[in-house]
Amino acid sequence: MTRTSSGFTLVEVTIVIVIIGILAAIAIPNYVAMQTRAKVGAIKSNMHTFQVACEDYSAQSNGAYSTTADSIAARLSAEFKNPFNYATGKDKAWEDRPGGLSASATPISGITSYADSASGTSYNIKGYGGSAQLALVLYSGNRATEETTKSKGPGGKQREQLDPSERP
Repeated sequence: MTRTSSGFTLVEVTIVIVIIGILAAIAIPNYVAMQTRAKVGAIKSNMHTFQVACEDYSAQSNGAYSTTADSIAARLSAEFKNPFNYATGKDKAWEDRPGGLSASATPISGITSYADSASGTSYNIKGYGGSAQLALVLYSGNRATEETTKSKGPGGKQREQLDPSERP
């Protein structure tokens, strides 16, 4: 009598499982990295939204910038959320950075950090990624120093700052 086989052998099933495991080992780290890049992009978008609100405040205040982030945050949409934890509001999605323009953002993943000059003539906005402060710093439109004049991007509003370890 001849035997007819139906189904898969153990070797065939094992090969399929190994192939699926290899594909998962490649795909999962890429997916996680993509999510992190998307969140950093969302932080940069939040920083720009905060900057637009700052410039709007200035346009309505005879060219003076707000000395507190609270005044700027009042102009933000309710959809302004921290991309890491989806929290909204002060010290969760945005902060009024203590320590002035040179201070670092508080190490809270996804926070947008606003600091101003005491005179209300300039500001900067920094962001904190998943584990470090972002290199992107947004400045007020009237910041006039030789360093930023050389490195301002289009529109004179933003520039990339290199980490000291990345400088040539």
